[in-house]
Amino acid sequence: MKIRKIRAIADDLLERNKYEEAFYLYDEIYARIWNAIGTIQKGLNDFSHDFLGNSFQSQYKLKNTFSSKAGETIFKKWFDLDVDQTLNELTFATYGHIQCICYSPFLNKTISADMVYLEFLILQTLINEGDQDDWINKLLKIATPVIEDQRLKKIRQNLTDATLKKMLVENAEKLKETDWKEVTIFMMDYLFNMGDNFSDLYLAIKKIVGTYFRQKNYRKKKTEKKEETNQQESFRGQNFHSYEKYERYEKYERTTFYRHDNFDTTRATDFEKTKYYAQILGLSGNITKTLIRKKYLELVAQYHPDKVFELGEDLKILAETKTKQLNAAYDWMKKIYHV
Repeated sequence: MKIRKIRAIADDLLERNKYEEAFYLYDEIYARIWNAIGTIQKGLNDFSHDFLGNSFQSQYKLKNTFSSKAGETIFKKWFDLDVDQTLNELTFATYGHIQCICYSPFLNKTISADMVYLEFLILQTLINEGDQDDWINKLLKIATPVIEDQRLKKIRQNLTDATLKKMLVENAEKLKETDWKEVTIFMMDYLFNMGDNFSDLYLAIKKIVGTYFRQKNYRKKKTEKKEETNQQESFRGQNFHSYEKYERYEKYERTTFYRHDNFDTTRATDFEKTKYYAQILGLSGNITKTLIRKKYLELVAQYHPDKVFELGEDLKILAETKTKQLNAAYDWMKKIYHV
């Protein structure tokens, strides 16, 4: 199946909050394109080794000159796409990949944080450097695709952890004035959801996010088409023209971001509901089935009718409301964590 058709299916699954199913389709696109990039790199490396010897300058010039040209050939042959179209597909596949990880409790527990950080940097690079002809070389400076038996085995990080995190912050600064600012919000969501909301990286990203407005729907279906005149348009700005003021991000901490008295579950995403209900139950960090049940039983016992029998009507009504909130939260967390 062609890459564009796979991504159309993945986009539809993501739209319906089927994160794991969408993730594996985005992952297939991601692996195919990185496999092609690895093939380009290997071909140029082999040629430079055989014909240019150990001249670093000559090898560097060769790669800078011919990576894009080799990409044109490989991408057309493998995917029936040109370089710009392949850039689009890799960008939006990475974008979808990241959203799935951010919003799936299963994926954000099973995917290594180091790999997620690297993927955020890859997406930032695709966005910031995508209008350059040598975007393939830009990617290869930060990550190396490891190919075995003509298949992608892994993507190896070329940077130290400290350098990678520094670049994440620097690139987030560049994105804040663009239509891709929500990528930084996703990163903040991910760090917060992982319980990393006191790290230097989180605090730096939070400062950059500042007074962003959240999109009413993060996961709007993305569409982009090549102009019939065959004039290529940059992928940037094609799909993020309309933002709606939904909730301010100035105060993201749990005690203020999702106020229990005004949270609208009918408009919230599954990710937002999970975060909201986790806060009602006092859950954070590594959430387990046992912890969910323990917290629920502890809290619901405080508002049991026997405990408020002799209290005033207002307090009885409050206890009833709190019990309903706890029951709703417990039902939701049971569904998400399969308790």
